[in-house]
Amino acid sequence: MFALDVNHLTKAYAGKMVLAGVHLTLKAGEVLCILGPNGAGKTTLISIILGLVKADSGSIHLLGEQQQGRSRSKALRQQLGVMMQIGSLSANLTVFEQCDLFSSYYANGYSATELVQLAGLEAHSKQRFGRLSGGQKQRLLFALALAAKPKLVFLDEPTLGMDVEARRVLWQQVRQLKQQGVAVVLTTHYLEEAEQLADRITVLNQGIVVASGSPAELKALTRYNVIQCESALTDQSLLAIPGVEQLQRESNLCILHSSHAEQTVRALLLADDSLCQLEVRPVPLEQAFLQLTQTETTNKEKAA
Repeated sequence: MFALDVNHLTKAYAGKMVLAGVHLTLKAGEVLCILGPNGAGKTTLISIILGLVKADSGSIHLLGEQQQGRSRSKALRQQLGVMMQIGSLSANLTVFEQCDLFSSYYANGYSATELVQLAGLEAHSKQRFGRLSGGQKQRLLFALALAAKPKLVFLDEPTLGMDVEARRVLWQQVRQLKQQGVAVVLTTHYLEEAEQLADRITVLNQGIVVASGSPAELKALTRYNVIQCESALTDQSLLAIPGVEQLQRESNLCILHSSHAEQTVRALLLADDSLCQLEVRPVPLEQAFLQLTQTETTNKEKAA
């Protein structure tokens, strides 16, 4: 059984298709990251899955239970956790009071004290929500999303406003959720975050899933690798080497984008006896993401 199973989901607003036959699945103990440029349909997709918006067609199963329109059973709600990108709480309640309130919603969830500890806000338990920093508010909202000890969690931009250290702590907490068998749906604009946490990434563009796979599989879909080296060759000579599509220089280093890395490396070694600091690596996830979404957009524009 999938923790989340979405089939052929469609949604249009005023005749404009926002989601066109979206399909995705998620298993227990797995992190699925949904990526896409602004306007790709991510917010609509998540809103439909959460029951905030009704789909035009398609089906959604959450923990084996089919969602009927925007309604879901009380038993199912007790097993879900949600952290929205724009979350707000009563500004006048303290951290502990917020945790105590959320703890009361769930029969078998965390206690207020445990939630304060999950948020890492023991020293601020008596501080009102309105006086917390942006990062502290995010940490509290993350902890409250776990109040039910859920089996399926939705995290929408969870590290927004956090400093580097707090972001790393939250990453570790997400990894712990995985180890506990919790299924996690993550949306983020931090591609490093997606690469660090996701078992699978679904790339959404103009309402269509344009790619899906592990971070390594998505990077392998790009048409080139990155070759870094120190070379005595001129720019003209480097660009003439088989497979080289792009050249950058950073201090003494040459950074080549090659569509045929093996051919390029062999030609470099033959052409330059002084070649050193040679390194071949796949493209960063950011570059793979840009290529996947830009290529799809360009293809659609040509077809139109």
